[in-house]
Amino acid sequence: MNNVPVERLMSTDLTTIERGAAAADAAKRMRETDVSSILVVETDGTLAGLITATDFVTLVRDNDPKDRTPVEAFMTTDVVTVSRDDTVAELAEPTAHGYTHLPVTDDAGKPIGMVSTTDLTAYLSRAK
Repeated sequence: MNNVPVERLMSTDLTTIERGAAAADAAKRMRETDVSSILVVETDGTLAGLITATDFVTLVRDNDPKDRTPVEAFMTTDVVTVSRDDTVAELAEPTAHGYTHLPVTDDAGKPIGMVSTTDLTAYLSRAK
């Protein structure tokens, strides 16, 4: 079970927003798509950062939530990513360090999927 590739449990219906967009627009897109994270991408589609619902709590606490704060002002830029060929066993380390959303990227750094601790838990519960 530990050698199952990430590709089998990742979500491929990605919610993205381009760098430079307003935080309010990112929050709206997350609400509309009912996701708890959004990928920030460059104009060429490569991954620039990640924003989670927790990041929005900090933003709202520190700013007027209706201002035009750009997403890059509070997105995570040192994003831990995985590849589609990584295994469930290889997800143990980043999740043990508190990473709950792991973008899956191709060789060019473009996001092709997302695997979350929720996806991992759902997979493990079905595998028993």
